[in-house]
Amino acid sequence: MEQYTDDERVEDLKKWWQDNGASILIGIGLGVLAIFGWQYWRSYRDTQAEHASQAYEAFVAAAEKPDVEQARQRGQAVLSDFPKSPYAALAALRLAKLAMDTGDATTARQRLEWVIANAKLDEVKDIARLRLARVHLAAGQLAEAGALLDSVATASLDAERDELRGDVYLAGHDPAKARTAYTAALAAGGGQGLLQLKIDNLAVPTADMIVIDAPAPPPEAQPEPAPASAESAPVSIKPAVTALAPTEPVSAPAPAEPATVSVPVETAPALTAPATPATPAAVEPVPVAPPAPTSSGQ
Repeated sequence: MEQYTDDERVEDLKKWWQDNGASILIGIGLGVLAIFGWQYWRSYRDTQAEHASQAYEAFVAAAEKPDVEQARQRGQAVLSDFPKSPYAALAALRLAKLAMDTGDATTARQRLEWVIANAKLDEVKDIARLRLARVHLAAGQLAEAGALLDSVATASLDAERDELRGDVYLAGHDPAKARTAYTAALAAGGGQGLLQLKIDNLAVPTADMIVIDAPAPPPEAQPEPAPASAESAPVSIKPAVTALAPTEPVSAPAPAEPATVSVPVETAPALTAPATPATPAAVEPVPVAPPAPTSSGQ
């Protein structure tokens, strides 16, 4: 009975193998192929990413040189050879900038629209929307620019979006909304100097203006009187005269020698440059006449 049982087991195993052996072999083969295929795909993907990176680096290096045509060719090669890679969107952004720098707004618009449709990252798409809005603003297409700005949702781009929205409002002759947008951009951390300058350049409503009285101008300084020069200073000379009262008759004294009077001349000091000292005026001696003799009969 036991031997029979073993035979039955062998027969059952053979039967099971006949029914399922092929499927097992196929499954094993598929598993092996999947493992090797996945490894091959990863290797291929890494190789493609490396090649795309090298192609993009070559494009960036060419874009920094004056040869614009070579830069365009290298950028187009990135788009053609690696359209699914993240580098393709970055290359399209740079190609759009090259087009704008050369005045080709149509090509720039096409490149940016391609990025919006094909980029893998939402942030890259929003960057393309901002740049495309600038293109529309430069062309005077304010409605299209505003619609693109409404689609920008990346938080790190809020300041740039609000500032550009203010530019759109200002171009549409709406300074009140432009001021509000600039203020929002300033609060979001935008460029302090440029945004504040844009806000200051907008007309302030009369109700918000503060009137400040201007200070009175200082009184004009009166010129100081010029100091008198030494030459113009008047010199007063008074001769000394001796008066003799009449007395008893005496003999006439001998004539006295004439007295010489020396008068010092004061010189006024000059404030700026020293003046040439004035020559003292020569004073002639004043003779004193002797008293007339008195007659004895009087």
